[in-house]
Amino acid sequence: MLKPHVRQGSFYDADYICEQLIPKDNFFRKFRELICPLIKDEDFEPMYCEDNGRPPISPSILAMATILQFYKDLSDREMERACMYDIEVKYALGLRLDERPFDHSSLGDFRKRLLENSKEKEIFDRILNHLVREGLIEKNEIQRIDATHVIADIAIPTMVTLVKKGVFEILKPLKGRYKEAYERIRKEINIEEYSKEKINEETAGRVDMEKKKKKLVEVVSEARTVLNHTKNIKADRDMRRRIDMLKRILQENIEKDQEGNPRERAYKEKPKDILVSPIDPDARYGAKSDTKRFMGYKANVTETVESRFITNIKAMPGNRQDGKTAVETVVEQKQNGLTPEKVIGDTAYGDGINRKLLKENGTEMIAPLRVVNNRTKNIYPKSMFHYDEKKQTITCPQGVTTRESYYDRQKEIKTFHFPMSKCNRCPVQRECTNDKDGRRTVGISSVNRELREAERYNLTKQFKEDMKLRPPIEGKLSELKRYHGLRRARYRGLNKMGLQCYFTAVAVNVKRWINILLERIKKPKLVEAMAGQKKND
Repeated sequence: MLKPHVRQGSFYDADYICEQLIPKDNFFRKFRELICPLIKDEDFEPMYCEDNGRPPISPSILAMATILQFYKDLSDREMERACMYDIEVKYALGLRLDERPFDHSSLGDFRKRLLENSKEKEIFDRILNHLVREGLIEKNEIQRIDATHVIADIAIPTMVTLVKKGVFEILKPLKGRYKEAYERIRKEINIEEYSKEKINEETAGRVDMEKKKKKLVEVVSEARTVLNHTKNIKADRDMRRRIDMLKRILQENIEKDQEGNPRERAYKEKPKDILVSPIDPDARYGAKSDTKRFMGYKANVTETVESRFITNIKAMPGNRQDGKTAVETVVEQKQNGLTPEKVIGDTAYGDGINRKLLKENGTEMIAPLRVVNNRTKNIYPKSMFHYDEKKQTITCPQGVTTRESYYDRQKEIKTFHFPMSKCNRCPVQRECTNDKDGRRTVGISSVNRELREAERYNLTKQFKEDMKLRPPIEGKLSELKRYHGLRRARYRGLNKMGLQCYFTAVAVNVKRWINILLERIKKPKLVEAMAGQKKND
């Protein structure tokens, strides 16, 4: 049951003691002045029972403490200690000097309530809306976009460990809920191998490949025994999720050798969307380059070019292409009153679908075009062919026009074929096509117009000027990761990763906001000091 947080005056208030101690240009003083009026207990009322239970810890204090936690990059226990002993934090939150406001577990409970009530973005939006109203962010201000990887909060398991963890996740609740099935399994497998202490163990001593193979055969056989004894459990959703997870691990990673024994699949034969850990089933293998691979998530970030505020941030699995959430990340800003004139990104954001959908939103996507097919790099580009949308014809640079085509419904591409009789006589055949039969084909997609417009725009001087505005976002991504903990996931699961992204962005935006205000205060003083020095000279 939520009750208003009432502050009683006391000689132990940080207000009385710290008013002269903490300077006016201090971050924590400005935090209290700016953020406290924006975050009230009433904002979180739907998260709590109306007429039952003990009054909770003030959610507004927990919300502001969470922002400071991400600003200082502290754990829950470290934040609890900061609220007890850090005089700046106490002053920022309006606490008494002798007050211990909450246990560290209350921060976890608050995050859980935010997720359960779909309010993980509430505080980010509230502060962003205020920045827009105050004119610190222009509604049509040009933005830039980029993604950065976030390492999952899990160890990279070997195949034996991965299977053992899958079995462990089933056995853990099975003992309490389905004792008969547990006892049957216990008689057939060495249950102690799947205790919390031993699931990360494989074989004792030095790594022996033969022993490793035999161990994999053993744990796969025992995993199938567990699945056999739990196949009739269907009504229990949690158990079905755990059972399906183990099935997926075996299906994606294990195959039979020539003798019929289980072995690990070759990496290239495994599916792209492979489950990497039952501890964090949303984490995925991803790559930032041909040589740099990681396991975890990505955060897609949009930032204003002039004011340098984060306008949105989206968490996604590590194997997802950077540009996949671009449209969602930009269009979602409309609820905050933002429709950027342009969004500038790298090649990953330059596909035709992003351009078309953002154009419909009133935003122009500026990005280099990606060469999809390396085989077509050295031949005449589509821009040299004239496509007549009304007549449904296409004309090549040599003046040959064709209607012959077929439509691929799955890819939504209409492919035009030029006649062999014309192509074989063409004087520029080698420059136009590298097809083994010598025929040129041209695919026209539903976003052909947007791609051709981008092709022409990307040849202009304005495009070069626009692209000069993109690199500074790397500094923002570095700030998020180096100083505020976004290098590694604090929690497990995509939803919790999203919450971490939003609070990290809030901390960075608040820091930027306060820095802008402090610069405005310092600038007149600097001008006045310089004027005084000139008089003295």
